[in-house]
Amino acid sequence: MTSEHKVFIGIGLATVLVLTAGVLFLSKQDERLSKPLMGQEVKVTGRTHFPQGTPIQYDTNPPAEGNHYPNPQQAGIYTTPPADGNLVHSLEHGAVILWYNPKKISSAQIDELKGIYNKAPGSKDIMVSRTNMDVPVALTSWGRIMKLKAIDEKIIDAFFSTNVDRGPEQAPL
Repeated sequence: MTSEHKVFIGIGLATVLVLTAGVLFLSKQDERLSKPLMGQEVKVTGRTHFPQGTPIQYDTNPPAEGNHYPNPQQAGIYTTPPADGNLVHSLEHGAVILWYNPKKISSAQIDELKGIYNKAPGSKDIMVSRTNMDVPVALTSWGRIMKLKAIDEKIIDAFFSTNVDRGPEQAPL
């Protein structure tokens, strides 16, 4: 067998591998997108961009939908809460937000939540402190909210993997 034949065979095998991987990836995506969203459904009341700093009222605490500011909040962990209007814009882009009330959980539990957050599969994940919540932990995605009275890693993981990147706008944060 000549070196040219080996090159063609190598290219053919590489092409088959890439196509197979693509098909498997797409089938996994279809499977994820066919799952029902987790959390309580929240009626979407608007998606208008308001100037940064404009007071906006939300129907849920923490917010899970609504009018918002022009710039989405970047993924990451925030101990100082960003403006709700920026966080809601991230939800519109498909982010999942893990909210925690530092008055209702210990620093060890906050570290536990950080560990869970760091294992989440998405690049649109946000973790943020919120002292005025009535529960220790909550999760939101666009139009969905789930309030937890205790840390439940399985539920948090499932919410992240099911609800991430399912907002009305497929845009980066």
